[in-house]
Amino acid sequence: MKKAFPLSFFALLLIIACQQKNVLQVNEVSTALTPLVAQIKPPQSPLNEFEKFVSHLDSAEVSSISEAAQEYASLFKEKPVALADSGYVIFEKFYQRVDKTINKTHQSSSTDFNLVLASNAPSAPQQTQKFKEYNQTLQENGFEVASKEEGTYLKQNRAFIATHFYPFISPTLKEYLEQVNKETREGFAEDGSLTIIEEELVSRVIWWEGFVAKHPSFIYTEESKARKKYYLTVLLEGLVNTPVLSLERKNKIDTYFAVAYQELYKCAPQSEANKLVQPYFKALLRPDKTQAYALLKQYRQAGVIIDSSEPKSEHMLSRNGSQGEPLTD
Repeated sequence: MKKAFPLSFFALLLIIACQQKNVLQVNEVSTALTPLVAQIKPPQSPLNEFEKFVSHLDSAEVSSISEAAQEYASLFKEKPVALADSGYVIFEKFYQRVDKTINKTHQSSSTDFNLVLASNAPSAPQQTQKFKEYNQTLQENGFEVASKEEGTYLKQNRAFIATHFYPFISPTLKEYLEQVNKETREGFAEDGSLTIIEEELVSRVIWWEGFVAKHPSFIYTEESKARKKYYLTVLLEGLVNTPVLSLERKNKIDTYFAVAYQELYKCAPQSEANKLVQPYFKALLRPDKTQAYALLKQYRQAGVIIDSSEPKSEHMLSRNGSQGEPLTD
């Protein structure tokens, strides 16, 4: 019995030693495989990287726009245009978020920003250094001070988009953005009143109809359809302060819309829009308001114009794009 204890003790030590050796071997193998596993692991998607980067930017700081644009260029340079287009969508959402945030701050400020607008006038007062820096920072980040009836606001200057994103994106997205940028520069409405001429409204109706037909599967298909529907709705219904039926003309069709409907017939007689507008135009000329309103109801039910209960597209009705609510009966 005295000899059995040392033997069992040595056997236990031998088992422990073997186990420790196995653990060391496993650790050695694991350490050796680490670089190989790192090589096999796929790199993070540029889209995920960009989305993560943008999520950490401060939407209250206008300079965040330039930071986002620089990061976009570094991530999507020489990448497939389809990937670059998707990256742009992330940027656009951030751009709109910054727009809302800085405009909220701008509206609550007691500073008279009309001095910035007046700086180009011959007898304009000298701008302070603070104003100059503020204005320059805005311009370097895709914004500018603009006027409206009750004061000023920060308008998107989408020339910034052309400079920083056009080199990377697809021709289709570029075509889309060029039109959006054009409409932003020209404006559309203010305080429920149209600010563009009849020919321009008709031009937008025709353009978006053609673009949607030409690009049915596009990264901004839904936004394109929303613009098409919105402009057609305004063409048929007017805006709150620019109604189709004029009180000044004893509830007859307003001259603006009569000219617009004639322009549409002349420029695009075979268009979908013209086929909807002309029966409505004839009903208004008779005048047969009952028939005209029946046609509008029919168009709403068919989904070709906006229903009053339909949610508005945020991208479509942005401050800088197409401001104003359609008039509904």
